Amino acid sequence: MAKSSIYFTFTVPPVSGGHFVALEHIAALNAFGFDAKAYYVGPADGFGKFPVPAVQAGAPLNPDDIIVVGEDHRNLLRDLAKLPCIKVLHNQAFFYTFYGFDSIAELNAYPFHRILVASDYCASRLKELGVRHTISRVRPAVPDYFTPGEKTLQIAFAPRKRMAEAQFLKGYFQAKAPEYAHVPWVPLINMTRQDCARIMGQSAVFAALPLLESLGLTSLEAMAAGCHVVGYTGHGGVEYATAQNGDWIADGDHDAFVEKLRDACRMFESGHPNPKLEPGQGAAGQFSRAGFERELAGAWKDILGDRAPLYRG
Repeated sequence: MAKSSIYFTFTVPPVSGGHFVALEHIAALNAFGFDAKAYYVGPADGFGKFPVPAVQAGAPLNPDDIIVVGEDHRNLLRDLAKLPCIKVLHNQAFFYTFYGFDSIAELNAYPFHRILVASDYCASRLKELGVRHTISRVRPAVPDYFTPGEKTLQIAFAPRKRMAEAQFLKGYFQAKAPEYAHVPWVPLINMTRQDCARIMGQSAVFAALPLLESLGLTSLEAMAAGCHVVGYTGHGGVEYATAQNGDWIADGDHDAFVEKLRDACRMFESGHPNPKLEPGQGAAGQFSRAGFERELAGAWKDILGDRAPLYRG
């Protein structure tokens, strides 16, 4: 019996949080004994940048091969629909769903065997819209290297999704809280995940600037690193955000953002125990490696069923 493979599609080399999560899926599936690879649909010079097994688009596929594709790749989804293989949707970004599909009717008509999501928030929103495909939740893991280090009064932030607002908020904070105008703001841009963890571990405060998220993994990483998190939930952050584990601001309320950043700076300077930190680390702890692997194994047990031996590496 011919061996079959599980392929996760990439249209660019891995550079974002969602890409890193997909790489972790591939690595874990291989650790479970399955043959899983990246299926790269992009410029040839990016092919060597995958830390997991990879093939370039055009590799022959058989009917038992499984292609896992993201929710926002319209042209790729249309091309894959013609291929004689099993299709799984990996919807990591609920708000990008309509980049891939014109309507829920089109999504329901697509021959998906299963939808994988990263949060209950994403699953519930898809079901509310009338998605009929079976959905499996696989929460991502916060890596163990996100841990508190020796803290200094600085504000780490990830501005990629709100570049203009991040620049405004930094200046607005310095103008409205001049006693903390000297506090460095450290942007997490063009860094490895390990470098982000190091900076978060050193930072007393994390200014959360997610936008249209299904989960908001960066805020969880900041919590694990012992930051006092102040900012937006990005919608999907409601999965874990509480008044006990961070200061969560209504989207666009910059005055409240400034006041809570000021409070966080004062708390650090006081030297008193910060009541937000332990609950924050507890929330991040719910996204463990063991939990990720357990949910991933369960989802793929359901997907593969009695065909599992076909995919053993």
